[in-house]
Amino acid sequence: MDSGVVAGIVGSDMTVSDKIRALNAEGCPRADIARALGKRYQHVRNVLEADKLSRAQAPGGVAERSSGFRGPRQLEREVEDRGGGAYRLVVRDDGSVVLPPAVCEAFGLRGGGVVLARLEGDEFKLHSAETGLRRARALLAPYLRAGVSWADGLIADRREEQARDDRDG
Repeated sequence: MDSGVVAGIVGSDMTVSDKIRALNAEGCPRADIARALGKRYQHVRNVLEADKLSRAQAPGGVAERSSGFRGPRQLEREVEDRGGGAYRLVVRDDGSVVLPPAVCEAFGLRGGGVVLARLEGDEFKLHSAETGLRRARALLAPYLRAGVSWADGLIADRREEQARDDRDG
């Protein structure tokens, strides 16, 4: 790799992301790009992987945008409402799917969140975190006694164990 080319790119008035892309196009390894720009390796990797992902998801493999933003048309291609609570979802190359807005609303997912899933035969069932908590409480109910805290019992056990270790140690 020509050090003059690297110096020219590093010293240019391009954005950091554009410098990363230019150095990568010159065949510079990611670790060397990070060192040359005084950035973390992860920063370099994120820029290059985001570009790769954007190209893979765009029609014809050419990125429509450099960011991961997906407009309404992209969402329409990935989520098709078939009525009656049924949806057709496109699985992306990375294995991810977009949840329909109605599902996000029903699960209380605003600006992110968690859903739980279970594979049952050839069905993959999603349920809300609240449903998972309700099911866990129902499973534990037979073992819980009113007025008895498992946490307090665990803490007491650990204190006794520490006291024994202090005496024997």
